[in-house]
Amino acid sequence: MKTNQVPLMLGALAATLLFTASCNSPAKDSALTVDNATLKKEIEAANIEFAGFIAKGDSVGMANFYTEDAKLMFANAPAIVGRKNIQTAIHNVLGSGIAKAEFTAIDVWGTGDFVSEEGQSSLFDKAGTQVVKDKYIVLWKKEAGKWRPFRDISNSDLPLPAAK
Repeated sequence: MKTNQVPLMLGALAATLLFTASCNSPAKDSALTVDNATLKKEIEAANIEFAGFIAKGDSVGMANFYTEDAKLMFANAPAIVGRKNIQTAIHNVLGSGIAKAEFTAIDVWGTGDFVSEEGQSSLFDKAGTQVVKDKYIVLWKKEAGKWRPFRDISNSDLPLPAAK
């Protein structure tokens, strides 16, 4: 072995040992060791709070529940971006006669400040008739210690109306 290759070989060995040690060390970041059952309970509580805004007909409260930079993505429509636009869209939905909502979190996964929720929702009119049945994915973001919807997308479980 040539003398000028020794520092190069020692450097490669040190890098390999450092890489191997970092791969085998337990994670010290508590954000990586999150209890999904606890997260699910927190998201379920947030869903109850959100449904409360619908029951009150409070589009402003609902919009403020989202992050400032949120996107709401309904089926058959462009994405609705930001609280002001979300408030207008929700106002229109509530104005169509929606009076009650039920949300069921099927599963929740997350680490740290982001959580993904898979769920089902039903919306009811003032007479108690189910008018919407959806499945959804919400990406929740923690802001000031509170989970807020950051990305919210849904699509219907109901069949399309028959063509005329």
